[in-house]
Amino acid sequence: MKKLFFVTFCITGFLVYGNSPTGHSEKEASKVILENDKVKVTEFHSLPGDDACGVGKHRHKERLVIAITDASIKMTTEDGKSQDLDLKAGTAFWGGTETHMVVNTGKQPAKFYAVEVKGAK
Repeated sequence: MKKLFFVTFCITGFLVYGNSPTGHSEKEASKVILENDKVKVTEFHSLPGDDACGVGKHRHKERLVIAITDASIKMTTEDGKSQDLDLKAGTAFWGGTETHMVVNTGKQPAKFYAVEVKGAK
């Protein structure tokens, strides 16, 4: 009976929390907070050790990124080059179209907004 309970508990945990070691799924880690024909604003939230703006290696279009919290991140580009960044809340920067992987290397949750301008030239 204890074994059945343990197996049920593990399966339920996986189904509810996904396969992330911290229990966050991609859906929980990002949320579109505004979208219309001109812009798309996405909120990214990550716990220490989690992906910060997408799962694993992923691609973004050009966008404005704003750090909502202080954050320490490690960004690895498609060519394998890595960069450690310490960002203060309120820091804004332009990100070009790129493929990368970004991990929250800090000791606290991090939150970012990404603003994509649709149809920009």
